[in-house]
Amino acid sequence: MKFIRLLTAVVLAALTAAMTALPAAAEGFTFNWDLGGDDIYNGGLIGAETNSDRPHCKSLFMLNIDTDTVVYTLNPDDPLPMASMTKIMTYIVAYENIPNIENTEITVPQAVEDDLEGTGSSLADVQVGEKLTGLQLLHLLMIPSGNDAAVTLMKHVDSLYESGQLTPPDAPDPEDPAGAGEDPTPAPQAEGDPEDNGEDGVTDYTGKSYFVQLMNEKAEELGCRNTHFANPHGLHSENHYSSARDMGRITQYAMKLPYFMDIVKRDGYEKEPTNMDPEGSGFANTNRMILPYEDDYGNAYWYSYANGIKTGSHDQAGYCLAASATTFGYTYIVIAMGNMEGYEKGVHEEMLDCRTLFRWAFTSLGKKTIASQGDIMSSVKLEYAYQKDELLLAASDNVSVMLPDSVEQSSIVVTVDKPESVQAPIRKGEVIGTATLSYANEVIATVPVVATESVARSDLIAGWEQGRKLLSSPWFIAIMAAIGALVVVYLILVIFYRRKQKQLKRVKKFRDM
Repeated sequence: MKFIRLLTAVVLAALTAAMTALPAAAEGFTFNWDLGGDDIYNGGLIGAETNSDRPHCKSLFMLNIDTDTVVYTLNPDDPLPMASMTKIMTYIVAYENIPNIENTEITVPQAVEDDLEGTGSSLADVQVGEKLTGLQLLHLLMIPSGNDAAVTLMKHVDSLYESGQLTPPDAPDPEDPAGAGEDPTPAPQAEGDPEDNGEDGVTDYTGKSYFVQLMNEKAEELGCRNTHFANPHGLHSENHYSSARDMGRITQYAMKLPYFMDIVKRDGYEKEPTNMDPEGSGFANTNRMILPYEDDYGNAYWYSYANGIKTGSHDQAGYCLAASATTFGYTYIVIAMGNMEGYEKGVHEEMLDCRTLFRWAFTSLGKKTIASQGDIMSSVKLEYAYQKDELLLAASDNVSVMLPDSVEQSSIVVTVDKPESVQAPIRKGEVIGTATLSYANEVIATVPVVATESVARSDLIAGWEQGRKLLSSPWFIAIMAAIGALVVVYLILVIFYRRKQKQLKRVKKFRDM
């Protein structure tokens, strides 16, 4: 018996391991890197070698913004260090929490210099005591990727919170008697010694910064599942990571905020003179995809349709990039993470991956209407209607997605989730179910299906059908069977009783004789 249990356990363990080892289903569309890869003969690298038969990054996520269609992925949910791509979320939190950020004057605190000393950070050369507007700091955050700008914004939001000028949205109303005497959400507290910044030093503000708390709350709000922020700049921390898909969600959200796209598409920024910088300063964008010239090593990464968004790099993350491009009426974003080989060589192969994917998408994919409003998708059985026993169901809206140009309409598989039947009365346009449209065994869209016409209820048919259903229902049959059984038992008892009475009469008559 023990041997059988042991053998069963071994077999189950082997099956589990085998299932775990199976590759996940591909998402998006197939892209042949052998045919489309960037190389020195295809407007790619000058003066450096690159492999064109494979992607250079560990993780890739490509999304068409116009139709919200995922068109290509590679390990999109692997949590990886994202370096300065972090600053996309920093922009979001700063913009949404600093009142009148365009004109608010912020003084750079001493803590910025103290926290970044010895980190080898990328800086925007802001100085302690320098007065800058929030909008200036957003430019310095995103264009030269200033870690000092990131910490300045963080410290400002933290100071607003600590002084009571910034109230958490879930804090109780101080004028509400029910909340009187209750302390609003407490300020984040460091675990352990408040002077100890932990294993990662100032790269981990978890539990110490309200700003970082807001970053994680926003990530959760946006549906990020493999993301945790520990700081506003992206310096390495074991507690600081994201996935390409999550960074795609964050980037897509940031693109809708005021000033964001105007800032990230600029090739440089001229900071106006300040109290600490009377001459002003100029900065180039770290995103070489929008710079139409070679770098110091003779490498060209420019892509004419690129319009942002944010670079990132350090020893643990390699080169990372959140890139966007727009042309032919379409906008795509690509999140590229974990270009380690290129980082070691000083070659921005993550930009080559992004450029290659953009070229492929713009030349090989197109917006296709796979369902139009009013298209008949299915039908459903109709009850309680006069001379009508079927109701046609149609798509409620137009459905358009990005698909390879070679895909035919006949390749789209439609599956409708609907009830077995519906009962009149029915209104035209009433939602009855959902149609799921798939291509290559992958769901590409869903659309509600609605009634194509209004149908009145026939009370006569409804009464007849309800009566018929009642008479044929299992409960009714069971009850009638029980009643019948009781009647039979009653009759049997009556018969036995009468026989008994006859016998008694005979006995009495015999005795009287």
